[in-house]
Amino acid sequence: MIIEDYLQKIGLTEKEAKLYIAGLQNGPSTIQELANESGLKRTTIYEIVDSLKEKKLINTSLREKKKIFIMEEPENVGLFLRQRENIFNKILPELEALKNMDTKKPMARIYEGRDGLEKIYEDMIKKPGTILVLAAPKDLILPGLLDYLKNDWEFRRIKNGIDMRRVNINLTGNKHMDYKIKPNPEECENIKYLPIDNYPFTVGIYIYRKKVAFVSYQHEEMFGTILRSPAICLTMKALFENFWQMDRS
Repeated sequence: MIIEDYLQKIGLTEKEAKLYIAGLQNGPSTIQELANESGLKRTTIYEIVDSLKEKKLINTSLREKKKIFIMEEPENVGLFLRQRENIFNKILPELEALKNMDTKKPMARIYEGRDGLEKIYEDMIKKPGTILVLAAPKDLILPGLLDYLKNDWEFRRIKNGIDMRRVNINLTGNKHMDYKIKPNPEECENIKYLPIDNYPFTVGIYIYRKKVAFVSYQHEEMFGTILRSPAICLTMKALFENFWQMDRS
């Protein structure tokens, strides 16, 4: 991929990229010199100069009573990107509000691969609330994803004060742990242990806000889905509480 393609990917048009590169290569230039270097028509260049000025990527000066054009330093392209990011951050709350205007409308989304699963986990900690978890055994989770969960995601969840109640399969071999609840206030979570023989979960289920996420960690089918449905969420909460209240009897 040539450098013009990269400039287009970060927000310049094809002609803006051509002119900017031509100006960098040629140095301070007249319109005719820019036309010769870039292969663009003079009439077109005047329009492109105006758009590059708006992006703060070109400046003007005089040389022997002629107007010359000087491309700003390449790091100004980074400044242009940061300005666009700042603008986006300003409108992001309004976009989020539009997305949430009709929260009663059901929604289902599927995410594939490790990147997709990370997006599901990121959605869980976007806003305050308690996460209810019917957890799959850790040995089903690939090391890279497990490292992200333990060393990154969990840290931010705890920092944001998002509580978790988690039903775990007891893999310790200690039968006395079965049906026990282990409080862990430092990590904002309570864990209930169930015997593996009776509850062989292989998919993680996460209930949060008005959503339910199902996550399959199997290498051959690593994917997950988020369902936004108050009715399904209410049903899954009842299922979770049923597991949470279980005892040896």
